Amino acid sequence: MRFEKTDVQSADAQMLLYELNVALMGILGHNGTKHVCLDDFNHDKSFFVIGYDEGMPVCCAGIRKFDDTTGEVKRVFAKKNRRGYGAELMAAVETLALDCGYRRLILECREGNPHAIDFYKRVGYLPCENYPPYKNETDAVCLEKKLL
Repeated sequence: MRFEKTDVQSADAQMLLYELNVALMGILGHNGTKHVCLDDFNHDKSFFVIGYDEGMPVCCAGIRKFDDTTGEVKRVFAKKNRRGYGAELMAAVETLALDCGYRRLILECREGNPHAIDFYKRVGYLPCENYPPYKNETDAVCLEKKLL
């Protein structure tokens, strides 16, 4: 598997984000873009990464700056597989986040997506207090992972 930082507007990124939106519509009844601005991945200490398996784009994720030591993980997607794309993706994202100076990553899922919540817990993310803009959203589940 090869991971590459890329422009979120690239054809591969847009294809994977479309697949993510379709998957979320099936799980949650909405595409999960209410609190996402793709331009956020083009700012300082932010990035978007795609994982390639045998040259094919199979997974993606973005990090946007939350504060100087915390990055927020957004738009995580991995095609269904038995190869562990998701775990490899998160390990790569965490390494890249460390390179940006982050010491903690946070993310948000919805209660209606227990598969995602269980996945993040398996790769070391722990429940945390809901952070803005999810502070008053009762179905939001916020998780964090301390890096190093």
